[in-house]
Amino acid sequence: MQPVRLGLAGTGFIGRIHWMCYRALPGIYAEVPARVMFDTVYTSHPNEADRLEFSRALPYETASSTCARVDMLDVCTPNAAHRPLVEAAVAAHVPVYCEKPVDLTGELTLELARKADDAGIFNQTALVYRFLPAMAAARAIVRAGVIGNVVTWRASLLHASYLNTQRAMTWRLSRKESGGGALIDLGLHMVDAVRMVAGEFEAVRCVTRTVVGERPNAGVSDEMSRVDVDDWALVTADLVNGSTGTIEVSRVHAGREGTFAFEVFGTKGSVSVDLQRGRAVVVDAASRDVTQDVILDDPWAAYLKTAFPSSKMSMGLMCDMHAASIYTFLDGCTGGDVGFPARPTLAEAGWTHRIVDACYQSADTGNRVDVQRPLRRPAGHIA
Repeated sequence: MQPVRLGLAGTGFIGRIHWMCYRALPGIYAEVPARVMFDTVYTSHPNEADRLEFSRALPYETASSTCARVDMLDVCTPNAAHRPLVEAAVAAHVPVYCEKPVDLTGELTLELARKADDAGIFNQTALVYRFLPAMAAARAIVRAGVIGNVVTWRASLLHASYLNTQRAMTWRLSRKESGGGALIDLGLHMVDAVRMVAGEFEAVRCVTRTVVGERPNAGVSDEMSRVDVDDWALVTADLVNGSTGTIEVSRVHAGREGTFAFEVFGTKGSVSVDLQRGRAVVVDAASRDVTQDVILDDPWAAYLKTAFPSSKMSMGLMCDMHAASIYTFLDGCTGGDVGFPARPTLAEAGWTHRIVDACYQSADTGNRVDVQRPLRRPAGHIA
């Protein structure tokens, strides 16, 4: 088995999720694409090397001079710190895996993607809802015409924890540091899922709200900072195929923590993603469940039967999605054939982010905003 020296940048919440997945790979899968060697952790806390069993801990700013010593770099820092780390990997000709958003705008992300692609650097983004087998099945069902022409669709992802007014100010609540609020944190996933399953965006209308406008500074409860990102957003979008649908994302929906919905309605029926049962449910025009009658012949859905953890080895849905994404990245790093249209590259992340940028422009102006999209798709990208 080929050894791969891992460089991990960032050990916050999502960094530890990634670390858990790398650790668990040999236990989850009967065969793994590579043997991960925990080489370098880039962090502001030197003791993280011992705690997470890396060979060394280095400051973030050393990445440009040390990145060549690893075989892949996984970027999990706060959003505004992604760019220099991705650039360091590209300069060192090291495959790079980056959390979303890759950069603070879609154009900046596409710029990084062009640099990586021009240098021939294998790259991927953690747009992990693409790795849900049920989402892949929904994509295949829509593409096969099982539900006819798409008429409308709905996607929502709701959380509640930011309704707590005593939750301290963090970088996630500063647009300069995060790029946005719920629409970036959650909306990127939902916009990306709509792109993958239902089609490309034509134009958007968006409304956002900041529910908690001030928060206490961390460790100083009597000092407050202004929140300048959205807690909630509602998007109405027109797709190129003529359909119209909605996306709702929230971090302030009491009693709805983790609530997810994704469904597409067509002229011959509908398909919805059932997270609890891990399947795409198909209903025909007479409202009959015909899921068992649908036979899929789709390369991406077939690949995920290997890449996505089995129900017996599940670590929970969030970790399972990340594990499947990381498995796929490792597979590609070591020469595996992962040239699937649905695999989320940096470029794909950039085009999805551009849609979110258009949503923010609409929210700021009150106008319908046209979406710039790729006119031509090279092999390996969604049509």
